[in-house]
Amino acid sequence: KVFFFLMIRRPPRSTQSRSSAASDVYKRQYQRRVHGISTFHFMDFTILFGLKVAFCCWIGFLLYKLFIREVIYFIFYWRQGLTLDCYLPILGLLLREFIDEKMLGDCGHFMKEAVKKDPKKRVIMSNFVGKAYLMLLDLQLVEEFFKLSNRCYIKDPFILHGFITLGEKSIIFADTARWKVHRRIFSQAFEFSNLCKLQPIISEAISDQFNQMECSGRLQNVNIMEEFQKITGDIVLKSFFGSEFSKREFYGKPLTNFLGEHINAIALQVPKNPLAFIFGPEVVNMNLTANDRLVNSHTKALRELAREVINQRYVERNTAYKKGEEREDLLDFILNHNSKNKDEQMSETEIIDAFITLFIAGMDTTAHLLTVSVYYLLKNPEYITKIMDEAAENGINFDNIQFDELGSLKILDAFLK
Repeated sequence: KVFFFLMIRRPPRSTQSRSSAASDVYKRQYQRRVHGISTFHFMDFTILFGLKVAFCCWIGFLLYKLFIREVIYFIFYWRQGLTLDCYLPILGLLLREFIDEKMLGDCGHFMKEAVKKDPKKRVIMSNFVGKAYLMLLDLQLVEEFFKLSNRCYIKDPFILHGFITLGEKSIIFADTARWKVHRRIFSQAFEFSNLCKLQPIISEAISDQFNQMECSGRLQNVNIMEEFQKITGDIVLKSFFGSEFSKREFYGKPLTNFLGEHINAIALQVPKNPLAFIFGPEVVNMNLTANDRLVNSHTKALRELAREVINQRYVERNTAYKKGEEREDLLDFILNHNSKNKDEQMSETEIIDAFITLFIAGMDTTAHLLTVSVYYLLKNPEYITKIMDEAAENGINFDNIQFDELGSLKILDAFLK
């Protein structure tokens, strides 16, 4: 058999036809590529434009918050007759005080010089984080300010944020109704008869600190401010929670030392976080920096420790009262008040905040008063003689002085005032 293979081929296109087909394919590919490139460029342009707008808005916001707003304040006060005494970017007078402290050893040097130049000066004006910073010197202005405190006095969260966090429910930051409750409780707690009950605790705290100084050899080259802070802090601890509480250690340190260091860390927490100058002080609660995480964890642990002591005291009171025993510290006074006054009880949080507030106020301010008093006594030794002579005339022994004897020391009272 013979097989025949038939191959049928398509007739060849003309050159013109082949060129036209290739041209059509090329046009379609080119159009797709051009359209793709055009779409890409449009999206890219949109994103870049959006980023530029956001960046410009951000810069504008920073300029307003840190510079333009304070200029508006300056113009407002300038129209009222005030002049700008100190201007430094962002931190203003606070930075000036820091520089004077480092360079001259006196954070108040600038203000003293301003008053010397103009003894009749009523107000010192500077800037602070985009706002006008006014320091009232004229007593009449101070009086008018406090008369209008409900309208004028604002506790700036940027400066006080850390302390608000520590003592939000304390007498300093409580609303009007709770403030009245706290005031009634503590006005009774600090009556003279109740303070006399705290005298053994105070004497014990002072003796303990001086014995520690002597044993550790700290009687030479003493930093008297730090030593007074330890004494006053220990007195607050023992007066509020009792002697055994102050003996505890916290993070390997005596509780008084830790609390003093933690309060300083709280005061510097917001200034140390650059984001707080832009987004506000609340940003420190987000734990974005290592310092914020450390300070916030210490605050939480400290509050847990105080809560544990309060709960333990509730248990002890139930046992002690059955035996007819009572304590003489402030915590026991508050818990007694809670048990007798159901309508004016202090919550656990309020008690903790009250303790922290008393510690801050009692440790720092009293230590400063004692430090300055010793300084001026050493500068004016004749007053030491007068105070000692007055005590001798009234038969007072400073080694075992009683609270009710202090009223007869008129010279000492006048000196401290």
